Amino acid sequence: MIDNLFENGGIWFTIPAILGSVYFLFQIFMGGIGGDLDLDMDADFDTGVGHGDTPGAEVGVLSLQTLSAFFMASGWSGFAALRLLDVGMTGAVTIALITGVVFAWALVWLMRKMMRLQNSGNVRLGQAVGLDGDVYIQVPPAGQGSGRVRLIMGTRQREFSAVQPGTEPIASRTRVRVVHADTTTNTLTVEALS
Repeated sequence: MIDNLFENGGIWFTIPAILGSVYFLFQIFMGGIGGDLDLDMDADFDTGVGHGDTPGAEVGVLSLQTLSAFFMASGWSGFAALRLLDVGMTGAVTIALITGVVFAWALVWLMRKMMRLQNSGNVRLGQAVGLDGDVYIQVPPAGQGSGRVRLIMGTRQREFSAVQPGTEPIASRTRVRVVHADTTTNTLTVEALS
C-alpha cells in the first residue's frame, strides 16, 4: 500500500502532500497551544484586495501557511486524480494546480475574514484611565514586576500589562480601576476596588 504512494508518478504528488500536511497540522497544533510559527515571506506580495486601513489587509498571499495549504491540497488531489480518475499525468497535474490555487486562495480569504474579527491595535492607552476591569494574571506588589488586566474598551475586551502602587499583590479575578497609563512602557497602574 505504501508503495502505491510513490510508484508510477505518485511521488510527484505524495511528497508535496505529506510535507504540506505535516506543516499545516503542526501550524494548527501550535495555534491551539498559543504558539506561532508562520514566517511571512513577502507581506507586500498581495492580491490587491483589502489595502489601506481595512482590518485584515495584513494577511499576505505568499506565506508558509498558504504554501503548505497549496501543497497539501494540490498533492492529495493530484494523487487522487492520478490513481482514481485515470486522467494521466497531465490531467492530474492540471487538477492538482487548480485545486491547490483554490484551496490557498480560500485560506487567505478566510484568514482575512478572521483578522477583521480581531481587535484593532490602534487604541490609545490613555483611554483606559478611569476604567474598571479584572485582574487576569496576579499583579505583584510595587516594584516587583507586572501582571495582566482585562478591560472593556468600547465594545472590545483588551488585555494590558499592569502594575500597582500597593505592597500586597492583587489576586486574579479581582476588580480594579486604572489610575494611570504609562505610554512609554505600555503599562497601566491599577488599584483594587473595595
